[in-house]
Amino acid sequence: MKKILLLSTLLSGYILADGLEYKGNIGFESGYVDHNMEDKRDTQNAVRLEVELKQKMKNDEFVFSGEGIVDLDDKNRRYLNVKDLYYKHNFENSDLLIGRNTRFWGALEFYNHTDTFNTKDWRDDPFDYDAKIGANNIAYTQYFENSELSLITKVHEERQKVQDSESVSNFMPSIYSDNLVTQKDRDRPTLYLKYSGSGEDTQIDYSLIYQNGYDEQRYLAPVGATLQQHAYLVDKVMAYATLVSGSTIYKTELAHTKSDDNKVSDYSQLSLGLEHTLYGVVGKADIGLLAEYYKYKERDDSKFGAKEFGNLFADDVVVGFRYSFNDSEDSDILGGVAVDRDNKEKIISLEYNTRLYNKYKLGLSYQHLSPKEGSLFKELDSVKLDFGYYF
Repeated sequence: MKKILLLSTLLSGYILADGLEYKGNIGFESGYVDHNMEDKRDTQNAVRLEVELKQKMKNDEFVFSGEGIVDLDDKNRRYLNVKDLYYKHNFENSDLLIGRNTRFWGALEFYNHTDTFNTKDWRDDPFDYDAKIGANNIAYTQYFENSELSLITKVHEERQKVQDSESVSNFMPSIYSDNLVTQKDRDRPTLYLKYSGSGEDTQIDYSLIYQNGYDEQRYLAPVGATLQQHAYLVDKVMAYATLVSGSTIYKTELAHTKSDDNKVSDYSQLSLGLEHTLYGVVGKADIGLLAEYYKYKERDDSKFGAKEFGNLFADDVVVGFRYSFNDSEDSDILGGVAVDRDNKEKIISLEYNTRLYNKYKLGLSYQHLSPKEGSLFKELDSVKLDFGYYF
C-alpha cells in the first residue's frame, strides 16, 4: 500500500500542470480458485492503482502510464510497473517516439500470436495476454493518406518474474529462477518494420510486420541448479487483418519464424476468425457470435515446439459470444470455449463488465482450465471480482 500512496503523491503535482490530460482508477480485486494442488492458496486479494498522464504541447507529447499492485497475500505481487514513459515529437507527416511503451498488435479476440512486442507480465496475470511489461524503444513513423510505415528499435529484454510459490498462477517448478539467459547481449536491439493500412473502397484494416531480434516466446533450460528462461534470436514475418462485410467481421493472423537457435524449430502460425452480430435480439441488446481457429506448426519435431513452450493455442478451436446490452452503463458479457483438437485440452471463460454511477466499474469473471496430462498447468476453476473507481 505504501508504494501505491507514494505513486499517488508523486503524480499529484503533475495533475495540476497546464494542459495535462489524465485518467486512472483505483480498485480492489478478489479471487477464489478451486483446485487440488498441495501448498497452494485458493484466494487472491489485491489493491490496484492505474494512472495515465499526457502532456501535450505544440508539436510534442510526454506520456506516462503505470500501475501499482499490492497483493494482500502474495509478497511477490507488490510492485510498480511503468508501462509507458516516452517523449514523442510530431512532424508534419511523421513522428518520433523515444522511451518506454506498450503496443497491442493483432486481430483476433481470444489470443494474438502477432502481439510480439512486449514481454507478458506474469506477476499480474499469466492468463491475461493484455498484461504487459513496458519496452524501451525508439520508433519513427511516416504517415501517408491511408497507411503508415514504422521503424521500431527495441532495446533490452525484460525478465519475467512470477507470483510466489503458493499462488496457483505460479506454474513453474520450484527451481525456477527469473534470471534471463540471452543468445547475444541482453541489450542487442530487436528491429521491427511495420506497415499498416486501410482500404479506400472496402472496410479492411491490415498490418505487415518484419521482426529481427529476440523472439517473444522463450524456452526453459537448466543453468546450474536452477531452471532459467532462454531468449533466442529470430527472423519473423507477420501479418494481421480485419475485413467488415455487412454484420460480419472476418479476422486473420499469420506468422512464420526462422530460429537462430539450433534447439528451437522454425515454426509457422495461423489464426482465422469471424464475428457475426445479430442486432436487437432482446430490445436494444446485440449479440455477437464468435468462431476462431489457431494453429502452431513446428518444422522440425526433434526441436523445441509448441509443447515445450507451453503454448495453449497450438491446434485450437474457439467458439464464443459477446452480448452487448447497449445501455448507459456499457454492460456486456463475453464468453468462450477453447478446445485443443489434438489432446482435448480445454479453457472455458466468461466475463461480465458494467459501469455503476458513471465513476465505478464492476467486473465478474469465471475461468475453467482443463490441461492435457503432463502439462505444467493444472486443472482449476477460478472466479474473480474487480471493483474500481475511475477518474
